[in-house]
Amino acid sequence: MANQNLPTLTVDAGSHDRDGCPVSVSVDHSGVSELHDHPVTLTDVESDSVISAQCYADEDGVTTLNWILDGLAAGESRTYTLSEGSVTGESGVQLNEESETIAITLNDRRFTTFRYAKTQFRPYFFPVFGPDGREVTRGEISEVSKDHVHHRSLYVAYGEVNDVDLWGEGGNSGRVVHQGFTQKQGGAVVGRIYAQNNWETQAGDVLMTDKQNFRIYNLPEDAAILDLDLSFIASVGDVHFGDTKEGGIITIRVHPSMNASDGGKIENAFGGINQPETWGKRANWCDYSGVVDGTPVGIAVFDHIVNPRYPTYWHVRNYGLMGTNIFGSGTFERDPDKDGSYTLKQGEEMHFRFRVLIHAGDATVGKVAQKYHDFINPPAVEVS
Repeated sequence: MANQNLPTLTVDAGSHDRDGCPVSVSVDHSGVSELHDHPVTLTDVESDSVISAQCYADEDGVTTLNWILDGLAAGESRTYTLSEGSVTGESGVQLNEESETIAITLNDRRFTTFRYAKTQFRPYFFPVFGPDGREVTRGEISEVSKDHVHHRSLYVAYGEVNDVDLWGEGGNSGRVVHQGFTQKQGGAVVGRIYAQNNWETQAGDVLMTDKQNFRIYNLPEDAAILDLDLSFIASVGDVHFGDTKEGGIITIRVHPSMNASDGGKIENAFGGINQPETWGKRANWCDYSGVVDGTPVGIAVFDHIVNPRYPTYWHVRNYGLMGTNIFGSGTFERDPDKDGSYTLKQGEEMHFRFRVLIHAGDATVGKVAQKYHDFINPPAVEVS
């Protein structure tokens, strides 16, 4: 396909520097819609440098063009031309399937494995690797401590759903049971794992359903981004979320050497440090950092402005737990008049958007505050 049949794209950094910033733009152009599943590139009109891009059709059939924006300073813009082709030496995001797992690599380096066996209490990602190939999360059982075995690395869970525990892993605990995938595809820029699950009682009765749509971006080795678009669906009746601290709608248990109780650090968007200043507090984002095998690493969770009850409360502990929880306000604030329980009526849905950023160093070194704006204030793109 000739380049003149494809649009040019001008991206404006806006008020923030852009480095390792995922860009996704809907493109209504017949030539671009023909490029689904074809390798494509963007060429900087000024410098002639070429980067990988990726086109796919989203769930509504709209064509989305994706790339990673690097080195664009605040107030500057850059214009690209779009072409078919690929960048030599880049394998992109690859999904390698085995029995009830999907191993994910970024340009052939290990990133994480998605585990979704129906015999588990819930799907989860483990291990999760950061800079220098260091693990930034703890698995189901720590070599250092066997506390909280239900804290399985990176996952979605909640402790009171129609009075059923879907947080712990006790004899009466419910399960989040994988039902299937609506998308499961790698790519030069982004890999997509879109899963559907039933939230069930211990006896197997369905309480509700969900959609967990994950996107993993092909960033350089010193960083990684995983986005989650999450939907809770009251598909079989009303769903009551109780006011409890026992939950993290998106949850992370960090590597033991990152624990704030062992030299690591928790920091939130308002400058709160460690558990006394972050647990039960509301914030736009929260970050956990420490040193793993000599490498300073960190992992942050971003709460999007479109989410219910933004900004979220945080269930975050010095012993390594970090999770969002919008329903536990009465418990966190120790005030029953601030009861945060909520009933999702039959047929209704509740939607969330989260981003997980893995980075070098602490929140300052990792530019977490800057990168939060990549999520909620993405650069503007003009298609012509």
